[in-house]
Parts: sequence; structure tokens; C-alpha cells
Amino acid sequence: MKFIQPLSLGLVIAAGAAFATANQPTVAPANGTVTGTIVFEGDVPETKPLAIGEEQSKGCCADPAAMDMTDMTLLVDAKSKGIANVVITLEVKDAKVEIPKEPMQLDQKGCRFSPHVMIVPVGATVEYLNSDEVSHNIHTYAVKNSPLNKTVAGGASTKQELKKDEVVKVTCDLHPWMASHVYVTDATHWALTGTDGAFKIEGVPAGKYKLTIWHEKLGKAKADVVVAEDGSSKAVTVKMGEEKKGGRRRR
Repeated sequence: MKFIQPLSLGLVIAAGAAFATANQPTVAPANGTVTGTIVFEGDVPETKPLAIGEEQSKGCCADPAAMDMTDMTLLVDAKSKGIANVVITLEVKDAKVEIPKEPMQLDQKGCRFSPHVMIVPVGATVEYLNSDEVSHNIHTYAVKNSPLNKTVAGGASTKQELKKDEVVKVTCDLHPWMASHVYVTDATHWALTGTDGAFKIEGVPAGKYKLTIWHEKLGKAKADVVVAEDGSSKAVTVKMGEEKKGGRRRR
């Protein structure tokens, strides 16, 4: 199987929806497709802009008014209630994932990380780019992998191999509103939801599978899916909600 990193954000547009392309190991037959949508349960939350001080953001953009102030931690589509940046993984027995030979890139541009969430296989190398003129500090919060806390000058980069499966939060100590997540997985297939909460995973053999679902703010969920011999499957819809007072999560 040849691993292909699709574009910089891993998104393709299909039938008006933003889907993330999944990794496709070679398993015969592997013609099945799993699709679905992750939706928000409850009233659509208001997305408020980040609180970024003028002094803090100096040098981030040539035009300060053009700086992206969007809080990316929970993006819910107003019409469909679909949730963006949700990770979906599944495991196919005996499927093999080829580790990318080239580093997978997480960029810093306009004092924001891009992409906000990226999925990488265990053993892959991530290159933290700095496309800004100002310096950034790459600070990773990891338990299984070695932590990294390093200043990267404008136009430079630093690399790190991620050998264990976990979610690694990445921040910049110089610009505290900057945050991203690197989802390091040992799964064989995965996808990231688009702006409408939709996802698509291709190259799945016939069989029964358990989907593992993760969102940085809403937590985890599970779902079952069956891929028929002809490769078809029933679209999955999973609802996720914020925790109510008292610690219970709305499901």
C-alpha cells in the first residue's frame, strides 16, 4: 500500500460535502466504503472569536485586521449541526499501513496552526513548519511520546518521530491562543470530518467494524458499521454533546 497525504488539509469535496480522505491499505477485497456524519446534540453553540491582544499578535500578519480569530475547538454547522474536526478510525485485521517516507507537515501561518487536527500513523515523522516571520515555540503535550519544547525561528522547522499511539496537543508558548492536535493512531483506516460533520472511509473489506470517534472538546464515542459483500454500508450518524452540569455528557 502506498500512503498518500491528500493536500495540506486532507479534504476533498464530494456532493457539496467536505470529506476527509482516509488511508487505504491494500486488503483484498477492499472495495467497501463507510460514510457518516457526526452531529451536535442540543442547541448549536455560538462560536466566539478568540481573545487576542494587539500587542501579542504583532508580526503575525501584515494586515492585523486579516488575522483569523476563529476559535477552532468546537465548530458546528448551523444548518446540519455537523461537527468539524472529528477523528474516526477503524481497524481491519491483517491490513498493513505503510509509514510515509516524507514527514507529514503541521504548519504555523498567521500565528495559527494548520491543520487544526491532523491524523498520523504510529511511526510517522511530523515536521513542524513556521511559515511566519515571527518565531514560534513548539510545545507538545505527550504521555507516551517524547515531549518537545523548542523555539522555531521564522521560516525554519523542526521534526519529531511519533512512535506511540495517543493524542498529542501542540501549542505555542509565545502565542497562547495557538493550539493543534496530532492524533497518532495504530488503526488501519481513518478519516477527519469536514465542515458539515461528514466523513468517508474507503478501501474497507466486507465485515463488521467498530468505529472509534474522538473530538478534542466533546470526548469519545463508538459506533458499529457493517460493510456488505458488494462494498455498500448504511451511513452512520453519531450524536455528540457537551457535558451537562454534574458531569454527565449529553448523548
